Order: sequence, then structure tokens, then C-alpha cells
Amino acid sequence: MAEENGAPVSDLPPLTGRERDLVSRFPLPPGVPDALVNKKLLALALDVSTTTIDAWLVGPPETRIPWVTMGTNGRSYEFRLSVAFAWRQARDEADATDRRLAENAVAQLRLELLGGAQGDKSRATLSPKDQKEALAVEKEWMLAAHARRDLIRAGDAVAAWEAALGAIRDGLDAMPDVMARELALDGPAVEKVQKILDDILREAQAAVAALFQEG
Repeated sequence: MAEENGAPVSDLPPLTGRERDLVSRFPLPPGVPDALVNKKLLALALDVSTTTIDAWLVGPPETRIPWVTMGTNGRSYEFRLSVAFAWRQARDEADATDRRLAENAVAQLRLELLGGAQGDKSRATLSPKDQKEALAVEKEWMLAAHARRDLIRAGDAVAAWEAALGAIRDGLDAMPDVMARELALDGPAVEKVQKILDDILREAQAAVAALFQEG
């Protein structure tokens, strides 16, 4: 029977509901067995210092790293490896989301100050040095957002829309003939179908054109 830190793996305590949700979202990598580990081994497994583990043990229960056994004088903390790993992954994901929201807020504010709705009056409140720093921040944010696919170039968006509309147009153009053949429609009926499809296509094109004009 495999053991870790003196505790048989088969004797691991049952997961709580919250722990089950975490582990299902962020399971251990394939081939990595679950185990009970002490603080030192957990720090080694997660590639952090024991000081970081100590910091994760402080705060409200909903923000602390879950433990199996609370450390006391002469007794070390024990952690379930799968739960600690999942908690760390969820924490990193939440931090990344918060950071992205903050970056977006900063970028929007910079755009407003440097050229948004407030215009020249807002720009005048910044010194040349501050404007240069703001532009540098904005450039870095734009590059990072583009790498994350949060932003795409206008030309790429236009090309994608044109390709999609082209495929729709080709399908609509062919539809009257298909309906005439499959449904045995006569000439006047086919003309009515063609008119309906032409109207649909014109409305779609107008909506897309308005979208890019507003942008």
C-alpha cells in the first residue's frame, strides 16, 4: 500500500462538496496519484516556498487553502494533494480574471483621457511625460489583448464577415433552384422565393455595414 507522509493513500478522507467541485474542474495531471502531504512536500509539489503556503493558510475560510489536519505545536499541517492543486489552479484562474478586468479598466480610462469622449480637455490634464507613459501602457495592453484573442484587427474581422456573408449569399442564390427542383415550384413561385431571399440578404448586409460604420 502506497504511503505519503505516513498516511496510506487508501485512507484519504472523503472530499467535501466544494472540494469535489474544485477537483473535478482542475484534476491532477494524468499519472499523478493523490496523497496526503505536509507543508514542505506541498511547497515542493506546487513549486512555491513554505512561506507562501503559510500565507495561503491565513484569512477567511473561503479564501484559505484547504487542509486535512490543522497544524499545532508538534504536529504538521496535512494537505490532500489533489485538493491543494485544484485550489491553487482555481486561485490562479481567479487572479488572472481579476488582472484582465483591471487591465481593461485601465486601458479604457487611458483611451478616454487620451482621445475618448472627453477629447482635448482630458488630454490637456496630462503632462507630455504622463501621456507617453499612458501610451506605452496602452500599447502593452493592446498587444497582450491581441495575443489572448480578446482583440482582432479590423481587417481580419471584415474579411471573416465577408467570407461568412459570401457563403450565405452563395447558399441563398442556389436555394430557389433547389426549391424548384425539390418542391416542384413553378416560375412565379420561384420568383417570390428569390425576392424573399434577396431581401434577407440585403438586410443582413446593411446590418453588418452599420456595425462597422459605428465601430
